[in-house]
Amino acid sequence: MLAYHSGLVGSLACPFFGSGCETVGRSAQARHFGVPNAAVGAVGYAAMGTLAAWLGDRPASERPLIALGLAASAASALGASVFLTWEMVARVRAWCFWCLLSAGLNAALFSLAAREGWSARRQGRHHSAPLTRS
Repeated sequence: MLAYHSGLVGSLACPFFGSGCETVGRSAQARHFGVPNAAVGAVGYAAMGTLAAWLGDRPASERPLIALGLAASAASALGASVFLTWEMVARVRAWCFWCLLSAGLNAALFSLAAREGWSARRQGRHHSAPLTRS
């Protein structure tokens, strides 16, 4: 979609929805505040990928801020996907395969990142409890 917005490709292949991807890509809802949604998505995926790589295979308890940042990023991406899917249906009245694929990926990423974020949050609460002596 970003290549389409940038003019690097003249048309989009849209499995299952004919010209729906181009209809969505040319719509007023393809940009918010003058920025293409695809550009925001690319930055978001890059940020989530960086945070996931930084977290690595370590448990969330070892890097709780990274795990929480990843969960927050994934939650934001999922929220954006829900809103953009609503716009696609309610305002544009066309379906975009690539947009739906992105929304599905965001839902999957959120389910994975939320588990790590929740684990980091639980660990943070456990470690921040005052110590008592018996």
